[in-house]
Amino acid sequence: MIKYPLYVTLDTNIFDANKLDFSQDSTLGLLVNHVKAGKIKIVLSNIVLKEVEKHVIKASDGVCSSFRGLRKELINVVSDKFLEEIGIETDLLMLNKEEYRTKSLKMWKKFLEKLNPEILNLSLVDLDGIVSDYFAINPPFESSEKKRKEFPDAFIANQIRKRFGEDEVIAIISDDKGFKKACGYSENHIFYQSLGELYNAINRQEREYKEIVRITNSLIGRYISEIEEEIKNEDCVEVHGLSCDSDGIESGYDYSDAEVVSIRGISSRVRSIDEITDETAWATLLCTASIDVVCSYEDYDNAVWDSETRSYYCLETRKNLEKHLARFGIRIELDRKENNLKIVPFKVILNGDTIRDCFEIDEDEEEYDEMDIINQERDLYGLCSLDKYEDYLNEELIDSSFMNDIVSKFEKINDLYQEYEDIACIYDEFLSVIRDTEKSNSIKQLVLGMKDIEGFPVPTDINNMTSDEKEEIDLWADKSYERLYKLSEQQGLPDNFEYGDTIEIHNRMETYQFNIGEFSGVVEAGDQEDIPLSIEDGDGNIISKGHVTLTVGYMDFDEDGGAGDGIEDDVEYYYENILNTLENIAELIEQDIKREKAITDKIEKYSKNKKVQKG
Repeated sequence: MIKYPLYVTLDTNIFDANKLDFSQDSTLGLLVNHVKAGKIKIVLSNIVLKEVEKHVIKASDGVCSSFRGLRKELINVVSDKFLEEIGIETDLLMLNKEEYRTKSLKMWKKFLEKLNPEILNLSLVDLDGIVSDYFAINPPFESSEKKRKEFPDAFIANQIRKRFGEDEVIAIISDDKGFKKACGYSENHIFYQSLGELYNAINRQEREYKEIVRITNSLIGRYISEIEEEIKNEDCVEVHGLSCDSDGIESGYDYSDAEVVSIRGISSRVRSIDEITDETAWATLLCTASIDVVCSYEDYDNAVWDSETRSYYCLETRKNLEKHLARFGIRIELDRKENNLKIVPFKVILNGDTIRDCFEIDEDEEEYDEMDIINQERDLYGLCSLDKYEDYLNEELIDSSFMNDIVSKFEKINDLYQEYEDIACIYDEFLSVIRDTEKSNSIKQLVLGMKDIEGFPVPTDINNMTSDEKEEIDLWADKSYERLYKLSEQQGLPDNFEYGDTIEIHNRMETYQFNIGEFSGVVEAGDQEDIPLSIEDGDGNIISKGHVTLTVGYMDFDEDGGAGDGIEDDVEYYYENILNTLENIAELIEQDIKREKAITDKIEKYSKNKKVQKG
């Protein structure tokens, strides 16, 4: 892959091939854009500079000669006076060669200033080697009569080989085969026949580079926990407690031991893509993290030195809590086929440049509580303590639209339940009539009025009902009464609920369960937890789903330790399907009530008719 900045050198024929067009949007002009972007650095032989300068002068002279030739051709056709009469001043075609040479060279030098090239001079040339190549007819001295004209190419090739050796990469732009051979086909030489080829290679890699950056950034979030575990490894973190000022005076603490007790706010970004192959890409990540360490040191300053035994007495081990904002690099390997990352072991150095705070831990105090310090920082930035999210969820739930909308449906269903009581009473009256042996005419009248009701056990002969048929009618009415009575007597749906609740909803012969999931209780900064919502039918089948999403806020810090980007605590409710299902249940209850009312209306109608007849 191309590693930036890429050194690029051009042969004279490349300038000629582009007709010495140094304008901003020309092929040569695009070199300036890449130089400004830091992608390439131009290296030019002083011989190429002289050759291009010579060609610029020649081109300028050619332009002047062409205009002079045009004047001569015009005068051969018509007179000067004729041309003057029609407004053509032939003197304007007599361009001053020296003036236009100066203008052309100024244009060339201005272009060179923008390129800001490194100039290779003749001190790099091995004259003995070139002479040997000449007589041995080695490239670029081809077997022809023009061998002497190849000396400039030999000098340039020699300069390139001396300057870049066999390790430093150089892109050589030339369509001269002999010159390429003279440069040597070393692994650090990249040859392009034209600037167009170079630009295509850069653009192609740019697209590939951006794609690898995109993939890496999309994957790295999955590996934050692995990075955190690696930092907890005692071999990963080094704490440098001592530092020296400009006068060489040492200060700080000579720590004997350090333990990582808190890691927060790990963030990373791709700093560079170091190598790309068809199967693998290597990249360097720049990471930041807030790291707290408890460091131990021997307090020699407050110990007593015994010169006789040459040892310290009353030497105590003390502990400091240091809070650092660390910046560190991580090398990763991307498997481009499997889309997974491998993290190479890394080091995190904590020193005077990364420390943000330091204080002593008193042995008499309670053991250092990592969570307390984390929560203090979270409280400072208006975030909930990590151990208080259950309370936070319940507080948010109370006044949420989710609670209000669900309870509104519950209230609708509760109102419907109350209608069952009146219906059950009418069935109770119906049963009393059926069971009264002295009211045979009333029974006949009621049965006759209800014969069209679906499911009603109609006797074979209403005028001569058997005891079994009466018992069957009694059983039908009793079942309806019991069902409706239970619905009217059941406990109403609640006017609030909490996480972890299961609420039963009855509808005719069906019992539904509205399940509100439980909060796990364990979260870290930046986590998202989905708490499930569902409604199950009587067979345990889930007929509706939703969820509550808790976002645990966090705060990133910039390189100076100040507050940077972050996200706020948030709770989002996704319950539209749940609400629709509750509405459907309410509609089914309404239909059930409507159906039962149609029956009880007939019971009341024929009961009243009988009373009127008696009257």
